[in-house]
Amino acid sequence: MKRIMIAGMLLAATPAAAQAQAQAPGALDLPLAIDLARAAIDACAAQGLAASASVVDAKGNPLVVLRAEASPKPPIAAPRKAATAVQFDAAGSVMEPREKVDPAFAALIAAEPDRLNPHGGSLPLHAGGQLVGGLAVADVSHEAADACARAALARFADRVR
Repeated sequence: MKRIMIAGMLLAATPAAAQAQAQAPGALDLPLAIDLARAAIDACAAQGLAASASVVDAKGNPLVVLRAEASPKPPIAAPRKAATAVQFDAAGSVMEPREKVDPAFAALIAAEPDRLNPHGGSLPLHAGGQLVGGLAVADVSHEAADACARAALARFADRVR
């Protein structure tokens, strides 16, 4: 049993209670993040594609990064794409064309090339009316990545949208 100190009082809490206290309402939990990333990898595999996938929290920090064994690249783009979906609360399929026609937006992206990637295959994640994270698929075409990410999200539409 975990013990928690609050304002000088020692409280005993079960692991489940401690986890519930640590997690804000509507937050994206690790089991769901793993399930989303796995569902994205599986959606691509069903099309014969080896991809990588990442889920980030509401601050754009990676929670999960998965890579299919046959994926041709290290999983670098997926966390960047997911972080971008969170930062701008927009899908990569919307941001990718915007980068080509909006110089101010393109400058924001260019200022952080090691963190941001506004390409297709990324989606912001919402729960309880709040932005809770982002999901992205990479290392396949942007169109295929978008389809895989959307298929994964559809599987968990009762928990995130």
